[in-house]
Order: sequence, then structure tokens, then C-alpha cells
Amino acid sequence: MEIRKRLCRLHIGAPKTGSTAIQAFCAENRAALLARGVLYPDASLRGFGHHDLAFLLAGGYPPWATPQPRTLDELLADLARSVTGHDGDVLLSSENFYLLADAAVVRAALERCGLLDGRQARVMVYLRRQDEAHASWYNQTIKAQGYAHTFEECLAGFAGLFDYQAMLRPWAQAFGPRNIEVRLYEPANLPGGDIRLDFLAALGLAVDGFDLPPKRPNTEIGPDLLEFQRLVNCLPLSHQEKRRFHRQLMELSARADGGDLFAHGSPLGLARRREIIAAHAPGNAAVARQFLGRENLFAPLDETAAPPLVQGGLSVEKLASIMGWLLIQNAVD
Repeated sequence: MEIRKRLCRLHIGAPKTGSTAIQAFCAENRAALLARGVLYPDASLRGFGHHDLAFLLAGGYPPWATPQPRTLDELLADLARSVTGHDGDVLLSSENFYLLADAAVVRAALERCGLLDGRQARVMVYLRRQDEAHASWYNQTIKAQGYAHTFEECLAGFAGLFDYQAMLRPWAQAFGPRNIEVRLYEPANLPGGDIRLDFLAALGLAVDGFDLPPKRPNTEIGPDLLEFQRLVNCLPLSHQEKRRFHRQLMELSARADGGDLFAHGSPLGLARRREIIAAHAPGNAAVARQFLGRENLFAPLDETAAPPLVQGGLSVEKLASIMGWLLIQNAVD
């Protein structure tokens, strides 16, 4: 019988593909994973993922991230110590590996820590159709990174972020094409609509024995609240100051979801979606052939189910509602 080689799995995102849900699941189930031979190291964890390691391997912290005091050498030493004596698989996760890090530098760091001693490297990446990915990424840049750009400016500024053929090329060069595991972030096609269940399947693990609480609500904020945050981001404030109302705005968005108080919709209309999908079609086909052995990477756009282009704008009445909410929340806090 062939003995399966131990693995060092590196989950790199991509951004806006449920990475936080995966990381929260892994962090909250560290003991259950370890009992099944998979170590999710607590060394260098920020929140639930290994983001500090990704930041420092990329050369430093981006402006929107709060630095921690430990050096890269200290983080790598902690990581090496955490795997000492562990005879099974190792799992690391951060979408910032995809977003910021150089694949060859990451591999060298894994070798330096001893994570690849007797283990085969395996890079796991979830991909999302580019129209949806860009819309979600725009939301992220406004609510969490302090940008004040419009959607079209964001689309132009991050044009290459979801060019999967180009983005995966250095990972395939550093780790070998056969060690790149491409999975799709298509919620309608995930088991139970849950990225955590798909991730467990990728690990080859059954769900029995894992703590699987109800899925966390969507953390994106609606169009009107996003525009409010965008205007705040125009002010001469630090990134931390711009995020002052982050939690309150997300809670308001969740509470108002489905109601008539604020606008609903997407920054993308159907025509713009078609253009984005068409622009990425050749690269997507190349990725599908190389990593999945098929011609089509994603399910086609269902135009009947696509959210409508957001209409209207941030009126005085809506501004009053938002300011009232923030005043009440800050008084309570």
C-alpha cells in the first residue's frame, strides 16, 4: 500500500473567497485538526490567519494594516518551534500571501522553518469569477483599507489582482504546477453553500467531530453606507481613524439588509459584468486547462440572478439616519 506523503498546505486565498471563514474555522478547531494529524500553528496568528507572516515576507506592513512588534526572524523561529515534534501535515492560511507576497520568497521561508522537511508543499487557492471578485474587493478597499476611489478607479488600479493566469504563474514556478490546487468560490456550488465544508473536503477530512457554528453574516456593507465610508476616507485621517465606525456601519448594514431604508444593488450593471468576464476569458481558459483539465473555469453569468446596478445616492435623509445611528451607538459604547 502506498503511504501518503505528509503535506505542508499553504492556503493563499485569493482575496474575497471566504478566507476569513476558513481561517476562523481552522483557529476554532485547532485541537480537532491536530487530532486528525493537521497542525494549524498558532505562531504568527493575527486574528485567525497567518497574516503577519505574509506581510513581513512581502517586505513590510501595508498602510492599512496595524504592525506588530515582532520581526520576521522571530516569527519564523516561532513557526519552526511550533512544528518541532509534529509528525503530520501543517496548514498555513492568509489571503495576503496571494495579495502581497513573492511565491519564491514564501517557499524559501517554508524551507528555512523546516516545514518542508519530509513534507510535500501544496498551495491551495480559491478563485472567484472576476466580476463578483472586483465588486467585493471594492467594498473591502473602502470599508477596511481607507481608499476613497470610485468603483471604476478601483477596477483600473487593481486590474491585475484577479488575472489568475498571471497571479498563479509565479506560484506554479516556485512550487510546481502539480502542487497548485485550484478550487472555485461559487457559493451555489459549494457543499451546503458553505466554504468550510468545501475546505474540509479539500483536506480529505469528514465533518464529524468539528465545531461548525452557523455561518457568519456577510461582512460587506451596503452601497449607501459604503459611500458614507468612502467620504470619510477622503478626510485627512489616519487609516486607524478612518476605521473608527467600521463595526457600527457593518452592524447597521446587517440590520437594515432587506429593508427600504438604504439602497440595494451592485456597482456593476450587466453590460459592465459582461465586459469584465470577456476580458478575462482567455486567461481563465488557460487556468482551467492547466490546473483543472477542462475548458471553462467558472459557471457562466446568470443574468437573471445578477444583482441590479445600484440606483440613487446618499441623500440628506440617509445621512441623517446614519449619523443618528452612529451617535446612539457611540453613546452606548
